[in-house]
Amino acid sequence: MDSILEQTFRDFEFIIIDDASTDATPGILSRYARGDSRIRIISNDGYKGLIASLNCGIRECSGEYIARMDADDIAVSDRLEKQIAAMDANPDIWALGGALTYIDACGNELGVVRHCDLKSILTCCPLLHPTVFIRRNALIQNNLYYLEKYRFAEDYFLWLQISKKGKISAINDVVLKYRLNDNAAKIRQLKKILWATLKVKKDAIFILRITPTFKDLIVMLAELILFLAPKQVVLSLYLRKTFGKKARINL
Repeated sequence: MDSILEQTFRDFEFIIIDDASTDATPGILSRYARGDSRIRIISNDGYKGLIASLNCGIRECSGEYIARMDADDIAVSDRLEKQIAAMDANPDIWALGGALTYIDACGNELGVVRHCDLKSILTCCPLLHPTVFIRRNALIQNNLYYLEKYRFAEDYFLWLQISKKGKISAINDVVLKYRLNDNAAKIRQLKKILWATLKVKKDAIFILRITPTFKDLIVMLAELILFLAPKQVVLSLYLRKTFGKKARINL
């Protein structure tokens, strides 16, 4: 929250979805809201889950752009300024990602920077979800939302939908510090994410009519084989691909 409130760009609405927290979160949110009028807290009546909360946020936004953010990550101080400038300069862009760097549970830098991959939209998810800026009217006017049927890869299908109507892009600047620990959903749910990704790709081909390349099909086959592998093998390959051979990542 501090990393958002201390942004160099100041004119924004800060919508926070409290998904039925059972810890000290409600009190912390109330204290922050009393000190900054830009904060608007929406408390779910019972646990709704990520996708419902994301869609709630989209419906409640009133600004021109929507900046996506998770509760445990840290936004770089000029994130909003840089991404707004890029969107203003390119009105054909509907969704814009950025690079991120990884931190551990204590906020220590892990020395790994990851960029969005826009080479082939069906090879892998092109945008890093927590870094994304979205043109709000592009979603509302085209009735585009996150879909529960693609849980664990809900963002991927949304980018594919957007790519059929508008443009997706990314800047190379690091805009976010992504917190990584042994409780991270991406680590705990790797096989579910892999299966959801395959489902998204299948529907992209047969529902959205996106034509795959030969490489796309090979990657899908490799992902299917990987899905059948033991969980520890999947985790090991993910860590190696994401952080490299020499990265000191212990999970």
